[in-house]
Amino acid sequence: MKPKLDLGLCVTFLVLTQSAFAQIDGAQFGANLRTKYGPALPRETFTVRAGIEMIVDYAPNGHVCRIQLPPIGPSQDSRISNRQAIDEITLELVPISLRGNEVGRLMQAMGAASISTVEYENITIAEAFQGGRRTGVTISLKDKTCGLQAAH
Repeated sequence: MKPKLDLGLCVTFLVLTQSAFAQIDGAQFGANLRTKYGPALPRETFTVRAGIEMIVDYAPNGHVCRIQLPPIGPSQDSRISNRQAIDEITLELVPISLRGNEVGRLMQAMGAASISTVEYENITIAEAFQGGRRTGVTISLKDKTCGLQAAH
């Protein structure tokens, strides 16, 4: 009776192993995601300044949807802090005139993690913090193709 039990375990193991490998097929997994959710949005990484990279996500029509900046970046001017360097880049990317009027501000905190959001008519700027230290900046443009509506 013992050999039957071992054979049964082997067969069960093989069936489960094949099932697990089928689930890990990366190409099929990606194809399933595209079938379920549509095509992936294009993404590019740019070097904005020495040591500072930004990630840009696009809508299918090529419009910019989201820009992600690192928490801090090296400054080429020793008089400017790293935080100021990222703030300057944010201002270069989305000047006040492009933002529109401020619509509202929101601060959410859960323990040491928090997010500060400033919403404008045309964009939203969110800053993530961990223990009071900024961990990233995300600029989201309000565009129908991105799923964000402009405030009116």
